[in-house]
Amino acid sequence: MLDFRFIHVYSDASINAKAVVREIAKVFPGRKVDVRPPFEYDGRIEHVRISDTRQPFEKQPKLPGGTVPLYDGFWLQRIFAETIPAAESGHVHIIFTGLLTCTFSEDDWRYHGRAVICGTPSIISTTGIVEAPAMPKEFYLAQFGGKADINNLKKKFTGRFIDHGNDMTAAAAIYALHALFFFVTDGEPFCDDRNCWLYNAHWQEELIHMAAKGRLCGRHRQIADKFNKKAGRR
Repeated sequence: MLDFRFIHVYSDASINAKAVVREIAKVFPGRKVDVRPPFEYDGRIEHVRISDTRQPFEKQPKLPGGTVPLYDGFWLQRIFAETIPAAESGHVHIIFTGLLTCTFSEDDWRYHGRAVICGTPSIISTTGIVEAPAMPKEFYLAQFGGKADINNLKKKFTGRFIDHGNDMTAAAAIYALHALFFFVTDGEPFCDDRNCWLYNAHWQEELIHMAAKGRLCGRHRQIADKFNKKAGRR
């Protein structure tokens, strides 16, 4: 059984991990939350690298990937889990990493980049925060035909997307809450309220809005309060 009293956050250069911990503490007070150095992983991760986004994992060719390497999130999760000390296997682990995680969808038979892989451990990809939610529709329309300069386009749409090098701590905290509510809600953390931190943002602008003006909706606030009250009696 998961011991929710202990939460370990593994830092990444793209975020302020201490700030993420403070946001966690606001929603789940009384937990022992610590910040740890970046998670160390070994060469096995190259065995779960995705080369062909339109083939499931078992049919992947063993060839180099593209300019931004993709890694199967669930297989990566298995590798990470094997390196966690046995004494802490029941704790909550949230790993921030620059690796771009993805999962295969049978709906359209292809891999999609993911910002968060919930579970034990939970993996939050800082590259995925940039790459997974879509840019504004107008950005793609302006790219049509391949004539627009990408740097000029990014300047034009400044403030409407998160880019590499931006401070993504607020977005990281949102995904950390997704990972925690995954356990609290038995695997159903997402919300239909676009203003709730637990909304499943598909667009960068939605994520930016949540980071700037979001909060827990009333229903998820009640769920957190009920969980905290129950945990306090242990």
